[in-house]
Amino acid sequence: MDIQPHLRSVLLIGVQDAGKSNFVFRLWLMLHASTGMLAGDGLPADLDYLNGGGNHLLKGEFAPRTSREVHDQTEIPVKSTAAGSDFRGTLIVPDLPGEQILSVYRSRQWSEDWENKIRDGCGCLLFIRVDSKELIAPLDWITAASHFGGTLPTASPAKDEDGKDKPPTQVVLVDWLQFLRKAFTQKVGGSYKPRIGIVVSAWDLVPEDQKGEGPAKWIADNLPLLSQYVDANDDDFDFEYFGVSVTEGDLDADPDFRAEYFRRDPRKAGEVVHALSGSIEKTHDVTLPVAWALGLSIIAPAGSAARP
Repeated sequence: MDIQPHLRSVLLIGVQDAGKSNFVFRLWLMLHASTGMLAGDGLPADLDYLNGGGNHLLKGEFAPRTSREVHDQTEIPVKSTAAGSDFRGTLIVPDLPGEQILSVYRSRQWSEDWENKIRDGCGCLLFIRVDSKELIAPLDWITAASHFGGTLPTASPAKDEDGKDKPPTQVVLVDWLQFLRKAFTQKVGGSYKPRIGIVVSAWDLVPEDQKGEGPAKWIADNLPLLSQYVDANDDDFDFEYFGVSVTEGDLDADPDFRAEYFRRDPRKAGEVVHALSGSIEKTHDVTLPVAWALGLSIIAPAGSAARP
């Protein structure tokens, strides 16, 4: 059965400091300009929040991270910009800051309101930020020896704001994918394959000699359990990888880039790296991951260029 376009939705998920908010603000700037595959389809309820976040990027600043006390939900109606297309959908940023993503992992339950968002025509974007202090690396025998003198610990050395041990990020994300698969099976049916985009944010911070290999290789090198889960479960999900930069460079640590950022139009900054056509490409259309997760067919999007 075909899914009605207006019923399609995309959920954004990520642990603390995963880059969701700044992605949403960059996306909003592009939706407002209608220069990508998607454009805004009317005004969202939290327009002031989106405009405020977009203004941070226009001033060369990253928006502050979401407070754990904030439970705001952002819903952005979008539509295709293709001539003659009536495709519509909704981008949903659920009321779960990164700390609560970890809380759901620990408590093994989420709210009824959140589960009601799992439905036919729903896809997800799962965010991981390069070089984040909140990205808890998996322990192996070498790192265990350097940290603990050769004996594997019984708990992760990283602590959250409540003093609890933080599990490796890849464990949390794999667990969330299992939550999602169970929810989709119960709410929609076991045959439904939701589109799940694995988004590596702050892609500009990836070392230059690794960028040409693309985000799938970065995930395989840095979060091998997540990579293995993706490879082993392509019958249950439709997976793709995206590398996203909302600025295309380091505004804080690179003064030359910062000057260049303002010489160009800050409204047009941002890029996405992907392999939807089979080879590593990049595009300045930041709406691309959302368009793909909504179910749009992506073939050589405008502004794409092969990465050498």
